[in-house]
Amino acid sequence: MAGATGVALGAFGSPVLAQGTQMLRIRFGSDVSQLDPAKIFGIENQSVATHVYSGLVKYDQATNAIVPDIATGHEVSSDGTVWTFRLRPGVTWHKNFGAFTSDDVKFSFDRILDPSTGSAYRGQLAGLKEVQAPDPMTVRFVLEAPNSGFLHKLCAFNQGWIVSRRAVTEIGERYSMNPIGTGPFVFERWTTGNEVRMSANAAYFGGAPQVSELMFRVVRDETAAAIALENRELDIFFALQSPDVIDRLRRANGVTLLDRPANNTVNLVLNTTAGPLRDVRVRRAIMHAMNRKALIDGFFRGTKTEATSVLTPTFQEYTDEGVPRYAYDPDRARALLREAGVSNFRFEITTPALNPYDRFPVPLANDLQQVGIQATVRVLERAAYGQARSSGNVQSCITAVVGPPDPDSALVTLFHTRSFPPGLNTSRYDRADDLLAEAARAPDMAQRKAAYGRLLTQTMEDVPVLPLFAEQLFVAHGARVQGFVQNSLFTVNASPVSLRGA
Repeated sequence: MAGATGVALGAFGSPVLAQGTQMLRIRFGSDVSQLDPAKIFGIENQSVATHVYSGLVKYDQATNAIVPDIATGHEVSSDGTVWTFRLRPGVTWHKNFGAFTSDDVKFSFDRILDPSTGSAYRGQLAGLKEVQAPDPMTVRFVLEAPNSGFLHKLCAFNQGWIVSRRAVTEIGERYSMNPIGTGPFVFERWTTGNEVRMSANAAYFGGAPQVSELMFRVVRDETAAAIALENRELDIFFALQSPDVIDRLRRANGVTLLDRPANNTVNLVLNTTAGPLRDVRVRRAIMHAMNRKALIDGFFRGTKTEATSVLTPTFQEYTDEGVPRYAYDPDRARALLREAGVSNFRFEITTPALNPYDRFPVPLANDLQQVGIQATVRVLERAAYGQARSSGNVQSCITAVVGPPDPDSALVTLFHTRSFPPGLNTSRYDRADDLLAEAARAPDMAQRKAAYGRLLTQTMEDVPVLPLFAEQLFVAHGARVQGFVQNSLFTVNASPVSLRGA
């Protein structure tokens, strides 16, 4: 394999590379588990998929502007209901799976829409009436009504990643961990719990990558990952969370620490069909009982910020005008529980086994216990967590609203009835569909923002999802890395990276 010469193992079992080697080594905090865009979930899976797949369009890593990807351009009909895309000719699928055509695009989106697929992202395509492939290099999307944000749904992320009809059909059930794309890197192998290896796609339509190999290495402990970065056994430290490690790497020689506000919040999702959680007074009591400011200032030492709803100020459509706020008020929480006639309430928080999600719910559970809610925390490995959440049977779960700078993406995922399990509307909230449709139809930003404002106000009154904090993203890289751009999607994209001295 290219770049494999001159490799020795360092103290943490990671390759120490000789000068001239072009393997880029990226730290993951958790293992991958699902690389099928119809079912993908989790930042590690999404980061691998970013390198494998293309979309019709994509987000610019620095600015979030929507730019062409595997389509060269598009037109929208005068009534806003027909979107026609012209595709790049001469694009081929990885591993000799043939030529890319409009049939693959149609197959990809039809597959998301098909209920039998069980896609978590079917709700994202609400309002998509039909996908047509009139010729091999043209694809047409017919909408039930105009949707000013529809282009976001086609971006290279989750349901916007395009798969090969032939590969999905021939590989079958094994496809989820044997992905075939048209992107800059080819998936080579996955060693469970250890690493993912990828090779550069020399035929990539955007130009061959400047590194020959990628290695995504699972290093769960952040201090160990920091030492490996300092010792040049890793090149990029992705998903950096620990305040202590952030401080350490900010001072480290030969290390660059990057940070930017994210598009996402971290939230507690409440199943509004489960026992006492049916009562909005109980949900509001939980909100008042949690000392979220102490969590931000104490546990996270100021590396997170306050969230007033599930959206953050990074969205153009964000507003907090008229949106209810819930102060930390244990007495008010106890009073609401008494009004609801609730006592000895056993409440379980389900959370993934990933730092810090496996630890910060503990002080929140302690807060809830102080007002008489018998709260416990259940920590599950990422795959088991995903299964538990998609089952819809959990009382509550911790989730990060991670994704593109499209408010509809987050809000449809959390609140639309078409996102009911196996989708990600684990709260089973059913009062948002009309407001989401109104926002999608809005002809300009002012009306779009007003519609989303009404939705944020309503959901914070009903509190099916409780915002805990807004994310600040931290990524660190070593001195060899050049050209890396930190995005706001909470993924890592190594496509533009080159290595100094390689």
